[in-house]
Amino acid sequence: MSSLPSGRSLTSSLNRRTNQSWLPQLCSRDVLLICNMLAMLMVVYTFQSSSSPTTEKNTIMRDATVHKEDEISIIEKRNAAIHNADTRLDNIDLFKEKDFLEIALKTGTDKVEGNKHLAGCLENPPKGACPASGTDAKNKFCRPFGHFYNTVYQTWLGKYSTADTIPFQFLEIGYYQGSGFEAYTKFLPKAEAHSIEISCLPKGPQSEGLWPYGNFAIKRDSDMYDKLRANSRLHCGDANKVSFLNEVWSEQMNRIDAPPLKVVIDDASHESEHMVASVFFWFPRIEPRGVMIVEDIQPSIADRFRTQFLPQMMKDMHFCGNNNFPDEQCFPTLQPLLASIHCEMHICVFERNDEPSVELSMEDSIPPSNALDADNQCMKYT
Repeated sequence: MSSLPSGRSLTSSLNRRTNQSWLPQLCSRDVLLICNMLAMLMVVYTFQSSSSPTTEKNTIMRDATVHKEDEISIIEKRNAAIHNADTRLDNIDLFKEKDFLEIALKTGTDKVEGNKHLAGCLENPPKGACPASGTDAKNKFCRPFGHFYNTVYQTWLGKYSTADTIPFQFLEIGYYQGSGFEAYTKFLPKAEAHSIEISCLPKGPQSEGLWPYGNFAIKRDSDMYDKLRANSRLHCGDANKVSFLNEVWSEQMNRIDAPPLKVVIDDASHESEHMVASVFFWFPRIEPRGVMIVEDIQPSIADRFRTQFLPQMMKDMHFCGNNNFPDEQCFPTLQPLLASIHCEMHICVFERNDEPSVELSMEDSIPPSNALDADNQCMKYT
């Protein structure tokens, strides 16, 4: 085993490498071990000192790399935040309802025209589209031409106007010249939209199932008319005949690949008999939580609908059938399917409950004798 070098020899060698001349003076034979240890520490210090430029460079490079990674991370986080914000905006757009009033005013349908003319009709003298029959109406909303149906349609159909809506079927009864149908289709872009119109029947005597007054449906937009006819979306016939309604339903709408029927709107002749015919045929066939909407229930040829039919429907909505309180259904084919009735001026919504749709027989699809006669047993309290 070789002996350790003396403190002087080690420190002399160290002096040459470190240029530290004070070490020999510090060390003596009595403190040899301490000097050797101090010398070894100086060797380590010297080695580290000699390599410090490289170490500093590496440190700087390492710090730069960290900073670069931090910058990349910040950019990635910023881009992710932008993407998430865009996604949230896209999601907001998915759930955003369309504005029925805005759309309907552009198509020119009378369903919302009252909003345009009300202010002028309230002036003295009245200005604008104010029918003579309405200028002295006690209800000011009856003075202008047109209706205020936008609130009903926004409330009840707004949920079907969003971009994320599941496809569904929609039926309008009474196409006329198509301004209402155009408003519906723009408001409900996911709907498989159908319409029924009597005036597009071949010209001839009405007693023979024809139409003598000309084709109203083709006048406003012949291109839309032709497209709807070609795609079996506009059905020409009398909506008061259950055989025709059944033909439209069974052959054109109740297909295996068809989306569920959710919305039916009656805006046809406005005659009470025709309106109840629509309700009795279509309401049971609407899917759960869908709606049947009947327009133009104002004092007119629709009087019996609002004074005879509606009271019976309202009574049926509250029917219990409790033996302790004798009661009777007015309309047994409708009452079990009815969830609610909502009416605003001249328009009513009949909402389906959660019971499945029903495929009634032809006989049960026809209005019963008491449909327009509230003076019957179901309305008597005993």
